[in-house]
Amino acid sequence: MRYTAAQVAAGVLAILVGVLGAWAETPDTPDLDAAFRGLAAYEWGGDRAALDRIEQAVAAAHGDAAAERRIEARLDAVLASDSTRAAKDFVCRELVQIGSAQSVPALAALLPDPDLSHMGRYALERMPCPEAAKALRDALPSAPPAQRVGIINSLGMRGDAEAVPILVPLLGAGDAAQESASAAALGRIATPQAAAALVRFRAEAPPALRADATDACLDAADRLLAAGQAATAAGIYELLESSAEPEHVRLAAFRGMVAARPAEATERVVRALGGDEAGLRSAAAEAVLLAPGPEATMAFAAALGRVPPDGQVVLLSALAKRGDAAARPAVIAVLASADQAVRAAALDALGSLGSAEDVSLLAQKAAEGDQAERSAAADALARLNAAGADAAMASALGSAPAPVRVALLAALAARGAKDAVPAVLRAARDDDAQVRRAALEALRALADERQTTDLVALVVEARDDAERAAAEATLADVCGRGGERCADAVLRALAGADASTKSALLRALGRAGGPDALAAVRDALADPEPAVREAAVRVLAAWPDAGAMPALEALAESADNATYQALALQGYIRLAAEGADASAKVRLLQKALGLAKRPEEKWQALGALGAVPTADALRAVLPHLEDPAVAGEASAAAVRIAAGLGGGPNDLVRQAMEAVLRATKNPKLRAEAEKIRRAAGG
Repeated sequence: MRYTAAQVAAGVLAILVGVLGAWAETPDTPDLDAAFRGLAAYEWGGDRAALDRIEQAVAAAHGDAAAERRIEARLDAVLASDSTRAAKDFVCRELVQIGSAQSVPALAALLPDPDLSHMGRYALERMPCPEAAKALRDALPSAPPAQRVGIINSLGMRGDAEAVPILVPLLGAGDAAQESASAAALGRIATPQAAAALVRFRAEAPPALRADATDACLDAADRLLAAGQAATAAGIYELLESSAEPEHVRLAAFRGMVAARPAEATERVVRALGGDEAGLRSAAAEAVLLAPGPEATMAFAAALGRVPPDGQVVLLSALAKRGDAAARPAVIAVLASADQAVRAAALDALGSLGSAEDVSLLAQKAAEGDQAERSAAADALARLNAAGADAAMASALGSAPAPVRVALLAALAARGAKDAVPAVLRAARDDDAQVRRAALEALRALADERQTTDLVALVVEARDDAERAAAEATLADVCGRGGERCADAVLRALAGADASTKSALLRALGRAGGPDALAAVRDALADPEPAVREAAVRVLAAWPDAGAMPALEALAESADNATYQALALQGYIRLAAEGADASAKVRLLQKALGLAKRPEEKWQALGALGAVPTADALRAVLPHLEDPAVAGEASAAAVRIAAGLGGGPNDLVRQAMEAVLRATKNPKLRAEAEKIRRAAGG
């Protein structure tokens, strides 16, 4: 039935009369009355105060049925009035929140309106009452063609099964837009009757509508399957599995058939894995992942031998992602495959499915297989999440061939297997040089301060320079992590060490830090061996805190060796620049400028001063603007400091920028200096 404007107005008037007394008793009625009067003239982009007040009233009425109906009646009255389109748009949105069967006539009257039909449908689609669906069905036969498609869409969005008898005839109406919309709506409604009509329509649909009909069939099948009507859904999927269909349709139908007929899933997946279509193989792998239960694992694992190599690779990956160790025997069996890609995929799968018993096999493959197998086996060893895997790897270090021991050491490091450190330390004294190097690399990741004494011994016992460098790198990394806790063990080893070892230990002390380590490094500055003295200077120059500054200052001031002097001054400037107190930074950097003997050293100090935005820093830079060797760096520092001091009149800044303009020809610096000079009162 269609509702005329007069009928709607009469119904609304009756409701208004019925609730008038209740409104009169509401304290905020005048306020709300004013809001509704304002709403009637509202235009998009205008003042929303009236709308906000009505929204508040709607929210306040929530849970109070009588209050909701009173507000709803006032909203309905706006729809029946000559209010603006923007006002009615707003009302439809509010009725989504509060509307009931009471509002259906007012909303239904909008359906033929070319400007407001979509908003009427917007509300009716979302209202749960059956009257809303009936209003849409009743409006469809006589609605103008331009609005009919929208009403069809709304019936589909509601999933209105009672609309099927009026939608099915539209599939053959000869209007492409209505046929397409009806097919989509029937796909969403998805009753057996709707699905049967879609299958018939698809068989006869013109080419332009066949894709829409196919999509609607798939939609209906998916919804039927979700509703427990697997047999009906399977009939549609089976129809769409034809090789004549586009790939995306076949893939969707394949997934549907696997779900609709689980008893046939394994064979269907195996056939897909054995086919030539990469997309279908991927869909089959997805089905393997989603199939529930250990029985599915066993069924798919048993099928490995019946699948060609490309399919085996996909299936092995899917079984690995399932993570069910029941597939392990089948995975191990295909390691005998003649296909290299299959072997590599099986090794990779053991990283998820293997046990501690597979450690030796994986380590052997990681050491001796082809490139793909070595990579897959090494990765599997690193990922192997099986009880006792770390212990099995540590145990195998004592008896496996050297290449296998190297692979095991790399795996233990990748796994972060700290419990294996004793075994790795033993391997660091192995007779095989490659094993020793691999053990030192593993210790870089696994050892901590508790192993410092052992690591120092490895530095002392190193059999050649390359091995000592590797042992030193390991010790340095551990000292960097353990800090001062590592220092004592290193200090004990210094006495009596040869020059090469002593230099390495000094470098480790530099990573450990602390006052005792610093004292030992300072003492080494007087060592009779030049290599030890140079190592001490370099460690001191890289020291992490200001404790080294007095020694660095003394070296920079009095060292006979130019290299030592330069290194010391670089370290001194770095530590000065890292200080927290600005005035102390300026004082120390000024001292560094006085100690500098080469322009390069002054450049570093001036650059550090440029990062201190204080007047004292600017004063410290000014004298160097007159030195041609460093004028460029001094100019850059002065401009940077001045910019950091902020704007406003400032005689010091003005004078400094004038000096910069005299000292540099750099156009960028000059432009910045001129800008700052003017701001400072120049």
